[in-house]
Amino acid sequence: MTEQLYTPSIETRLALLPRKAAEPFRQLLATGQLSEDVVGIVLDAGEQSGDTNRLIAFAAGYFSMRLKNVPVHDVIAMARKNHRRINLAWSPSRWKDEHDKLSRLEALKRLAEDNVTYDVSAFARHLPTFFPGYIIRTSRKLGMEGLRQRHCIAAYHDKLKAGTCAILAMLIDGRRFTTELQLTGQPDAPLRIAQIRTRFNRLPDDATRAQIHALLGIAQPSSALSANPLHEDLHHYMDNLRAVLPVLRRHCITAATVTFNGGGDEGAIEDVGLTPASNAEAILNEQVTVLQRTSVFDDGQWIYQTQPVACTLSDAITAITDDYLAFTDIDWYNDSGGFGELEINVEAGTVLLEVSTRYEESTTEYSAEHDIETGAEL
Repeated sequence: MTEQLYTPSIETRLALLPRKAAEPFRQLLATGQLSEDVVGIVLDAGEQSGDTNRLIAFAAGYFSMRLKNVPVHDVIAMARKNHRRINLAWSPSRWKDEHDKLSRLEALKRLAEDNVTYDVSAFARHLPTFFPGYIIRTSRKLGMEGLRQRHCIAAYHDKLKAGTCAILAMLIDGRRFTTELQLTGQPDAPLRIAQIRTRFNRLPDDATRAQIHALLGIAQPSSALSANPLHEDLHHYMDNLRAVLPVLRRHCITAATVTFNGGGDEGAIEDVGLTPASNAEAILNEQVTVLQRTSVFDDGQWIYQTQPVACTLSDAITAITDDYLAFTDIDWYNDSGGFGELEINVEAGTVLLEVSTRYEESTTEYSAEHDIETGAEL
């Protein structure tokens, strides 16, 4: 006899909510203004966010965003499938960004479930017998590399099948670097390194890049531009802090606090809070203009472009936190992970970031306070 999986009814799920959160949904169901499918989606969102107080407001926003072709439904479904957190207060642009991230994750998982073998013999014959890492020979390994490194390497599946590139996983000083190789057609220098990426699609510093070239016996082009995006823009996040500080001051905010938590190869910004908290939601949804940096690899070198973009204050502060965390290069998302807080002291004009990692006990790995206007460490 086949065992049937138990699926709780909508009423059973509503009964788990506080009465003031559940009752409006019961009334809307009773009048036929909402279907059980839609209520189910909203409840899924509540479970994935851990937020039951905004469900009615989110239901209204859900319909508004669906009319604008924002893939909210797909994000909720994929987040539930992959056990990822969401935030009911995300802006439409943030929902679209999450859709792109989760779609890449789904593609990587599909690759990891396949068993396609790549012919990399044309590359392997030119590599040293021993080097700290290995060449990726199957789609399963490719998918796992993308999942482990949290970048979209799935796009290279077709190139690997066609034999136009090879991917190496390089292990240097306890860190992992995904390296793309290409054939040059030159007998004296048959291989070139097209790009090197570490976790979250970040780029290595110049010293690490030179070390990987040396370990593989591949000459580094003297004319190549620096692959380090921080080389020319060491304090990119500071520019954006200077952009949001006047907005916070205009609303008489004394402090903005961001909390983040990670572990088990996952990491997320959990909350953006303002002090005082009255009218915080409206303030965080206000549009601001910040700088966004993009990079394109063209003809053997990285070309960087910084341009102003409009987003909500909440998204701007979240991006600032992400950029600052990337700058510290602290692994707060693997294994037991870590946690921390970024605090913008609006009155003093300073920013404080503290990152702690979990071992048998918490250890503060980074603590620094800077003046936002000058960038000087306090």
